[in-house]
Amino acid sequence: MGRCGSVLWVVILILLIGSLAGCGSSNNAPAAPNVPASITLTPATASVEVGGTQNFTVSAKNSAGAPISVAVTLSSSNPAVLTIANNGVACGGTWDSLTSPIVCTPGPVGVAQVTASAAGVSSAPVTVFVHQHIEHISVTQVPSPTPPPTCTVESASGPVNGISQNQIFTYQATVSSRGNDITATVGPLTWTALSSTIVKVSNTVSGIGANQAQATANVPGITQIFVNAAGVNSPAINFATCPVKSITLAVTNSASNAFTLATGGSKTITATVVDTLNATLTNVPLTWSTSEPAVATVTGTGTSGNATGIGSTGTVRAVSPGGAAIIASCTPPSCNDGVQTPTVVGVTTLPIYPTDIVKATVTGTKATTTVWATSTGCGTNFNCGSSIVSISTSNNAVSGAASLPNPPNSLVFNPQGTKAFLGSSKGLMVLDPAANPPTVNTFNAVTGKVLAVSPDGNKAVVSDTSITASHPQQDVSIFDQTNSGSRADLLISGVTAADFSPDGLKVYMVGANTNNLYVYSSVDGLKTIPLTAPANDVSFFSNGAFAYLAGGAASAVTVRATCDNTVATSTATSTVPQFIRSAADGLHVLALDSPVSTNPPTAQGVDVITASTMMLTGCPPTVSNAHTFVNMGQGTFTPLQLIVSSDGLKAYVLASNLGSALVFDVNGQTPSSAISLAGVNPKPLSGSLTPDGTLLYVATSDGTVHVLDTLASTDLQQVSLPVNFNFCTNVSFTCTPDLVAVRP
Repeated sequence: MGRCGSVLWVVILILLIGSLAGCGSSNNAPAAPNVPASITLTPATASVEVGGTQNFTVSAKNSAGAPISVAVTLSSSNPAVLTIANNGVACGGTWDSLTSPIVCTPGPVGVAQVTASAAGVSSAPVTVFVHQHIEHISVTQVPSPTPPPTCTVESASGPVNGISQNQIFTYQATVSSRGNDITATVGPLTWTALSSTIVKVSNTVSGIGANQAQATANVPGITQIFVNAAGVNSPAINFATCPVKSITLAVTNSASNAFTLATGGSKTITATVVDTLNATLTNVPLTWSTSEPAVATVTGTGTSGNATGIGSTGTVRAVSPGGAAIIASCTPPSCNDGVQTPTVVGVTTLPIYPTDIVKATVTGTKATTTVWATSTGCGTNFNCGSSIVSISTSNNAVSGAASLPNPPNSLVFNPQGTKAFLGSSKGLMVLDPAANPPTVNTFNAVTGKVLAVSPDGNKAVVSDTSITASHPQQDVSIFDQTNSGSRADLLISGVTAADFSPDGLKVYMVGANTNNLYVYSSVDGLKTIPLTAPANDVSFFSNGAFAYLAGGAASAVTVRATCDNTVATSTATSTVPQFIRSAADGLHVLALDSPVSTNPPTAQGVDVITASTMMLTGCPPTVSNAHTFVNMGQGTFTPLQLIVSSDGLKAYVLASNLGSALVFDVNGQTPSSAISLAGVNPKPLSGSLTPDGTLLYVATSDGTVHVLDTLASTDLQQVSLPVNFNFCTNVSFTCTPDLVAVRP
């Protein structure tokens, strides 16, 4: 090294990134074709163990900012600590050879400056810290003379002390080698939070030590912080921002949480979010949801907002006539990420729902849409082909038929009306109703009946309760259209009803032949919760905080808190209801098929449950139910469907043995009328209501689709199919439309 003096010179010819030229004076190097305007040497700082090596990257640019080829010289200010071989690789000590370096002999601990230069232009110096081998890095909290209040937050690894938004913890790192503190010799430390949303970590704040960092709480949740020095990571420590406890919604410039908009209008909703220390939070990434996106959409805005509907405030836009319930929730993983709560089966993430909904009513000209009808008539006939037709709500004209690759057993539109899911024993079908002609994609591995579609319109619960040679076990698939038709296969049996929570976080699944409640989410996976009795149906309350089960206990409607799946309360009924639906009014839940105990004992009607959920805080929240049974005045009937209007004001009951649609006034809690089906003794097979609630389409046993005007309480028209048309082909029998769905 004496030949190069106290400074080691290395000449590198580079084009974008330097390559070796030689050791010595730059006069011996090839002539540079250009004079650089700038030279950059990276990394900006480096930390090297004694006996370790470090590579550098050099780039030169001309005055126009374009890369150029020049002869560059690298120099070390302290070759006793750091030497650089002719190939540009630095040694934390001394190389055995500068021209053919193989062995780097450890030298003393110290600091060196490395600079790249050419034609009188030099890079900014890179500081290299040479230190002993790092064995361990520990991170501890620095005591504060005025510590902030703390909350206890449950995590997967146990309880964590958390702080409220904008409060600060200071942490300190200690780097050790053979029991000695070498922190001062390793150079700058790199502090990292796994979630920079939950906590903001900075080691450049004035007033703290070089080995310290401040952690400022931001979005509710739990994350981990670790420190890196010379490629060595410390064990991670848990950090918690206190979780959300309550959410209160308010319509801007309004004393009421109910409003009416004409189509095209908009309203802004603000959310007041409070954590478990009663601190009011700002810019919380809430998830905004609407019960009827075809009626009113909602998009989150604010610092944490984006186009997917997450933000601190929400903007509601009126799309078409009807009603919608609007909510904002703290939904993991965007909010309360990593926060867990004990349940009856293990632990679960912690969603928090609002104290009340915002109810939007949209007025304007009735929107034209289509009604789709098909038939399950093929059954198991091997060569039978199926078709589907659409009916325009503007004139009730039937379009040309589209072929279906598999015989359907169910038909459910997503809330947006952009696709329809048709279940089949031979594979799920996804229909695009906007295509001309309509297109159908088939997913043969997903068999069974479609029970529910997620609020975002992309996932479907498909249950196959059959047992055959090719399908030896009952199962449920959570189909995801957004991920190339991927699915989560759940080996569970007996599921005949399902519902998604309004934010799409969880899906509850029940069945008359299973004593289990199955709860699935992509965050928590599958939870199996034993019930004391089967449940026939399930429906989430409009604010999302509770799920109402038709059953789950003997002769009762049981209510479970969505946040931890525990029982919140129960309401006794005469028998187990067959269907249950929540109204989008933040108040009512309707259950069907509970015989009244007297006058006469076989009479059937509607259980009206009026829920009181004000001041929901924490998990689990509380709810109280008032219960009224209303006799529908029809004697005994066989319930087929319970349909609730988008505004939650009317409910319609279809029964397979009644030639009418029963109408129920939700607010008045009375059966208001029965709309008779025209013709010779037609019986309902399937029904669907338009988003504005004015038309009820009912497929009946007479082979037509009846159009019921709910305002005039009359059978407006019976839509016949074209002459010689049959929903089934390659068979000798005629198939009747028995699946009908209005496109939202």
